[in-house]
Amino acid sequence: MLKLLKLLLVPAIALMAVLNACNKSEDTADATIEEAVDQSLYSIQERGGIGRYGCYELVFPLSIVLPDSSTVEVGSYEALKDTLRGFFQANGTAGGGHHGHGPRRHRPAIQFVFPISVLDQDGALITVENEDALRELRAACGGTFGNHGPQGHGHHGLSCFDLVFPITLQFPDSSTVEVANRQEMRDRVREWRQNNPGVHGRPQLVFPITVQMTADSSLVTLNSKEELKQLKEDCE
Repeated sequence: MLKLLKLLLVPAIALMAVLNACNKSEDTADATIEEAVDQSLYSIQERGGIGRYGCYELVFPLSIVLPDSSTVEVGSYEALKDTLRGFFQANGTAGGGHHGHGPRRHRPAIQFVFPISVLDQDGALITVENEDALRELRAACGGTFGNHGPQGHGHHGLSCFDLVFPITLQFPDSSTVEVANRQEMRDRVREWRQNNPGVHGRPQLVFPITVQMTADSSLVTLNSKEELKQLKEDCE
């Protein structure tokens, strides 16, 4: 009987060891994917001084180019994270790319499809035409990325707030338009720029505006660009 028990126990213990190793392998793979997502998000934002640690907020929707040259439109940071996660799950996390702060890592590079729009601390919507213009934003206001690394960036470092729609935009010719959502805001800004190619200046938010804080989902009413700037500076 004792021999029989030993014979039965040995395969059972071996099976448990294999299952445990598989679980550890899956956990490691999941952790590596999340690390790749964090590093990609960090690189995207750091290049332009964007997000919670920068001076500007991305205006969605926008499109990105993945390392396989496919283009995907995303309407929020959550959608962006899901897109990156799906890509790394399907294609792995190795490859040429940017270097994150801290340990040197190679990750496939993620690029914007230009032009994109960002909101600055004064409530102006800035159209960014190319990578050089993005770097100029970074030079003008780099933020505090030097104090933070990519680890956990997708969880706590992405944005300070979301605009609550509808909002009103004022264009440089003093005309105004109310927009009901992010897509309409992007479309109206592009439409105005196309119809007014020789007019300088940037569209501005008309205050007061309401924003929803990403940290706790609270709603905050801002009555001036000074209040918006202070909120952004205090956000980190």
